[in-house]
Amino acid sequence: MAFDADAAVQRVACDPAVDRLGSADNRGPTAASMILTCPACDTRYLIDPVSLGSEGRVVRCAHCGHSWHQVPPADSPRRIDLLAPPDAGQAPERLDIPVPPSPAPLPNYLPWTILLALLVGIVVVAHFARDSIVDAWPPAAKLYAMVGVRVEPLGAGLEIRGIVTDRRIAGGEQELLVRGEVYNGSSEERTIPRLRAVLKDAGERALSSWTFPAAAARLLPGESATFTTAVRDPDRRAAGLSITFTKGD
Repeated sequence: MAFDADAAVQRVACDPAVDRLGSADNRGPTAASMILTCPACDTRYLIDPVSLGSEGRVVRCAHCGHSWHQVPPADSPRRIDLLAPPDAGQAPERLDIPVPPSPAPLPNYLPWTILLALLVGIVVVAHFARDSIVDAWPPAAKLYAMVGVRVEPLGAGLEIRGIVTDRRIAGGEQELLVRGEVYNGSSEERTIPRLRAVLKDAGERALSSWTFPAAAARLLPGESATFTTAVRDPDRRAAGLSITFTKGD
């Protein structure tokens, strides 16, 4: 808006209804002043632009009573709200950044894997070596039967009985003669394994042993087969004799 230095500057009275503009009495504009002209009657007023605020305000002409919203000029200083500096004794606000949760540890399957491998190994050995296990420990046959596996100990269904020993001199040497029989007491035909004789002392310690066959290889139910064996120059400490079935030749 243009400023006419020769124009008359009129005094404006205050109106309590709205913000009034006061004219300067015998004063010209200063560096901090602005000329405001009423859009209705062209009456001009000299004001301080700071009084309009940063967003402008409603003003009224004291001459004609016209009211309008007047904004400050573009180059008028604006209000800036500054943040208050923190107190010297107050610690700066700390920004708490949440710590990401650590990943859950992976389960350790190694002990269970080792245990499972051991169990599988035991089952495999127990299956393929069942005959040897039962031969070494005949009650194991009942354990196999509980899981549906039929395992018969060596010589199952056969009975060694009627053992008789006789010492004699043969060819100038002492000889121990052993006789007996194998009986098939089962309901099916059985193969006779080889027999093993063991001489023992009074403390049941083995002194010597040998193997020999029976007179027959197979027996029908109820049949029996004799056996005869002899040992030259038996140990003088021999006090007992045992005969069992064996897989040896």
